[in-house]
Amino acid sequence: MEKPQKRMEFYGGLFGACLPLLVFLALMVVIAVTGRVSLVLFCMAGLAGMCTAFLLAKSKKEFEEAVIKSIQNDTLCVIVFAFLLAGVLSQELRQSGLVEGLTWLMTAVNLHAGFLPLIAFLTCCLISTATGTSNGAIVAVLPVLLPVSVSLGAEPAVMVGAIVSGSVFGDNLAPISDTTIASALTQGAEVRDVVRTRLPYSLIGGVVSAILFVIIGFSTTDGGMVTELVDASYAKSLVLLIIPVIMIVLMLKGWNLISTLIICDLAGFILCLVMGLITPSAMFSAAGPIGGGITSMLNVICFSFFIFVLLEMLTRSGVFEMLLEKASSISKSPRSAELTCVLICIVASIATGAASISILVIGPIVKKLFRPYNLEITRASNIMDGFCTGLGGCVPYNPISMNAVSLAIASGVVGESFSFLDYLPYNFHSMMLFILFLISILTGIGRRFEKTNGEAK
Repeated sequence: MEKPQKRMEFYGGLFGACLPLLVFLALMVVIAVTGRVSLVLFCMAGLAGMCTAFLLAKSKKEFEEAVIKSIQNDTLCVIVFAFLLAGVLSQELRQSGLVEGLTWLMTAVNLHAGFLPLIAFLTCCLISTATGTSNGAIVAVLPVLLPVSVSLGAEPAVMVGAIVSGSVFGDNLAPISDTTIASALTQGAEVRDVVRTRLPYSLIGGVVSAILFVIIGFSTTDGGMVTELVDASYAKSLVLLIIPVIMIVLMLKGWNLISTLIICDLAGFILCLVMGLITPSAMFSAAGPIGGGITSMLNVICFSFFIFVLLEMLTRSGVFEMLLEKASSISKSPRSAELTCVLICIVASIATGAASISILVIGPIVKKLFRPYNLEITRASNIMDGFCTGLGGCVPYNPISMNAVSLAIASGVVGESFSFLDYLPYNFHSMMLFILFLISILTGIGRRFEKTNGEAK
């Protein structure tokens, strides 16, 4: 029988053991409420928490052992490599002109201006799903589509809401999205299984959102025909849509995430060079897909290191077990455990203002919270991602909201008073994620168990 691990002792007893976490959370809240959401600042908060743990740890040797043990965590290793490879693939797809190609495709069909919100929604759905980034879709689409749409009679708040909704769609579903990777790996789930079980919620929410954007589009828009917004020369970049197809096929065949991403990265390199979408000099420059993809993920990887260090401290001191007991005390059934997860997601999202960060912070707690009920591990991933990414478009200091509002104001078609409250009523996909997952939790529809040892309550 394995001996129980000796608890790590801190000056100040239990309060001293909790203080590193409290310092970390307090700094995160300050960063969020002051509107200075930044991964660099979040990393500084993590460093402050770790330094607090070092100062309060009675044994510095035990502290060093805990730090080394934390970075040897198998989940952390997979997260690091998954983020790096996903970052490279995302930059390949973005720098190849695929974003412009998709924008050209969606506006080349010459539809009535009443379809503009739908076009904005679907364009951002495609871009964010293909590239795995919500902010990338917003930055690419909003400055181009918003001014033209308003000139054709579209309501700016509706258009911004459609752009944010489409961006949230891909952020929640894309296999290379940082939130998808974090929500899967923190629960020990395969990304392919998470995407497969998440797909019904995403598609139902997407279809309902699309219908609502058609209705609201024709009721608020009085204009003519939509013309092409992007040069047709970008059409050849659409060949890169084969990459997501390759990814899906490999995952369905049972390939793991790391191997799948390597194959997709290599396929992207070859296609970009053969098709002339990216020049060799640009491909291997510091700001190219490889260099840019790696550096774009360094901050979130650095933050992940600090999170796992703090979690190791909390585990060794017994604080993690105490927090879990508190959360478990109000969870007496699978349904109540899921509702507790929702509450934790809301608190974390408001505290941090960033979806992937929230998931990394709460993931280990949610995993242990669900374990006693033998709930399918993808269930926790999907609930966390649904609420955290959905809230991303609703919390004013989340990067999604900040980018959408700042770019809308910079476009000149809305005034300085424009805020997230203006587009929030039209952020249909975020609303649908909340509604669908709440219905699923309350009714038990979609709830599955690893073992059939009881009925859902």
